[in-house]
Amino acid sequence: MAHLDIVILNYNRGDLLRNCLRSVLDSRTSHTLKVWVVDNASTDESVAIVRAEFPQARLIVNPRNTGFSAGNNLALREIIAAEAAEASGNRYVMLLNNDTEVEADALDLLIEYLESHPAVGAVGPKLLLFDGSLDLACRRSFPTPTVSFYRMTGLSKLFPRSARFGRYNLTYLDPD
Repeated sequence: MAHLDIVILNYNRGDLLRNCLRSVLDSRTSHTLKVWVVDNASTDESVAIVRAEFPQARLIVNPRNTGFSAGNNLALREIIAAEAAEASGNRYVMLLNNDTEVEADALDLLIEYLESHPAVGAVGPKLLLFDGSLDLACRRSFPTPTVSFYRMTGLSKLFPRSARFGRYNLTYLDPD
């Protein structure tokens, strides 16, 4: 059995965080799951929501909004320390945005993929919007000046299937 730590960074979006946590904790998984919420100095009800509705989540209240990387690193340090102490089975870490809702079988599918592809070190799952369309933000190429130029001038929208102009969101590739 694998172990999955999920880190959710939050700032002033208790509404989104509630839906995200509900979907994660309601998901069907046969693996060990730990959920970490790092709150980056929210002034809304986010911390109260986690404490009252999701006591099983490990809450880290950051007194300052230190941004995405530093916020996630607070939980990652704790996870690394726990991993050294526990040393049990394969252990994976997921950084999950608070505006995400996880489908019921998504976590098991992710772990199954990682277990069957041990050479894979990182995964960026396909993200769908509520209408079922691809969230283009889930796949981007490296933002070179040329790629940025094609996007800012609208060439990427005019020619989304072009390997040259569609590089920003890789729209020339099969979405699957």
